[in-house]
Amino acid sequence: MKKIVIIGASHAGISCAEKLRRYGFDGRITLIDRIPGLPVQRPPLSKDFLKYKNVELHSFYLRQKEYYEREKIELVTGKDVVAINRESNSMIFEGDSEINYDVLILATGADAKIPDYVRKDISNIYVLRDNEDAVRLKEGALIANKAVIVGGGFIGLEVASSLRSIGLSVDLIEFAPRLLPRVSSQYISDYLQLVHQKEGVSIHLSQSIEEVIYSKFNKVEAVKLCSGKILRCDVLIYGIGVSPNIKLANDLGLSVADGVEVDSSYLAGKNIYAIGDVAYSSGEFNSRIESVFHAQFSATVAAASITNSPLPSQPVFWFWSDQYDLKLQIAGILPKPKKDEFLRGEVREGKKEGSFSVWNWYQNKLVCVEAVEDSQAYMVGKRLIEQNIPISPAIIKDRSVDLKEMLKNLL
Repeated sequence: MKKIVIIGASHAGISCAEKLRRYGFDGRITLIDRIPGLPVQRPPLSKDFLKYKNVELHSFYLRQKEYYEREKIELVTGKDVVAINRESNSMIFEGDSEINYDVLILATGADAKIPDYVRKDISNIYVLRDNEDAVRLKEGALIANKAVIVGGGFIGLEVASSLRSIGLSVDLIEFAPRLLPRVSSQYISDYLQLVHQKEGVSIHLSQSIEEVIYSKFNKVEAVKLCSGKILRCDVLIYGIGVSPNIKLANDLGLSVADGVEVDSSYLAGKNIYAIGDVAYSSGEFNSRIESVFHAQFSATVAAASITNSPLPSQPVFWFWSDQYDLKLQIAGILPKPKKDEFLRGEVREGKKEGSFSVWNWYQNKLVCVEAVEDSQAYMVGKRLIEQNIPISPAIIKDRSVDLKEMLKNLL
């Protein structure tokens, strides 16, 4: 009987355990996570959990306690793995407990970045990656009036939205000349900038922090921008991306780049898999992909490979973000054009007032659809990309074309 150990009990780790059981694996499964308590969903931490005073973490459990008991999945939380012996297929975690494995799955995720210049003994500096971070931030925000957020990616924007909804004044700093510089089109960046400014967020683009100003009480009281401007704050939040948690992979001697290098089945070494945010694929996108959907997909592929089940086909990756009363849905990934290449985008108004979508082509191929309050455009675009169905910008631009009927005729 095989013994499988999964290190990391978030979306990827739990999805993998679930798929292993679904694919017929009846051996021992052990899930280990350093954070105490039942694992929670990550996306709501920057949204509903932060916005609503009376919402508790148990509202966002990924699975209830009974699930692990029913599926005979041993969940060990509040424990860090301190050593792994690859030769003996054994590991030791905190408390000197030892466990053996036949297959090891690294779902160790990624850690929020924080600059080296920031003092580590300051209580009102925050990141947001897991439920412990979220609880700290929520407690700090509830007694604060002013927030400075560093980073104009999804986390920064979602936190800005949540903090404005509970009455904090918010300054948001982004080093790049636009918001969401790595993941969205210029049109979406510009649109969200206007939305946040309308909601009262002060946005500082092409700026960085020159100095963090501390009070005599060992708290941040302000930051000084490279422009010389001083921004006062009660809480300072960094949302400047993540670094893959590769310590165990390094200890195991695995090949590591910006994450643990894996093949198409997410195999990283003999009987060792890496899934979720820590996995670096040298395939089509040649990168790590940070999303719940990729966590679940990589978990499914690894579980299928371990159980010799059919591997799922390559999907269209999707993402979403809730900010204020808006929902942004993205199907596909915007590539980074090479020199002398470019993306073409067409904006299409939706049926609902204020809704729209941005359709992006690269090398004459539809690669990404970004939809604001337009689920039909999102679903149709996702299907077209999934089926690799060619579609011209002129058709999308034509408002007389019904997207649903168009898709029906093309399939």
